[in-house]
Amino acid sequence: MKLTTFWGENLNPDCIGCYVGDETNFQQGRICQTKFWNLGQDIEIAYPGMLVFSPLRHIFSFEELTPDELQEWQQLMIKSKQAIREIFGCEKVAYAFYESSNLHIHFIIIPLHGEVKIKDKYAIIRELMDRADELRKDQQNLQRVFEVLAKMRQYFAKN
Repeated sequence: MKLTTFWGENLNPDCIGCYVGDETNFQQGRICQTKFWNLGQDIEIAYPGMLVFSPLRHIFSFEELTPDELQEWQQLMIKSKQAIREIFGCEKVAYAFYESSNLHIHFIIIPLHGEVKIKDKYAIIRELMDRADELRKDQQNLQRVFEVLAKMRQYFAKN
């Protein structure tokens, strides 16, 4: 899978989830890593606060998650929502889940903070994917992504 992050990294891993979960890779976008999960800024779409939760082991399907992985995921989701509330002052988020027969599952939280205008919050993933190039080229938006990433790291380091 060929992919260029908005940091300019050219990636071609067999599995992007496994690549990101390897703690020797992807330092720019990582917020934290727990026993079972990697939490980071989405690497394709430069949307401030768009968080991706990826299990550290290669999992194709939700039902493959262990009770310990599910419990830790739930705690990370709650903490992430609290961080979003503190950083953006917003309560509303969109949740997305991606599962495919050949791909690493991941979960996404997208803060609905209004910094990037969204036309259809019910199709937010599609809209953001369609606007990825525009968001990557907007220097003010990229600066905001980096600021939010730093604040997320601070939040998770102290909480």
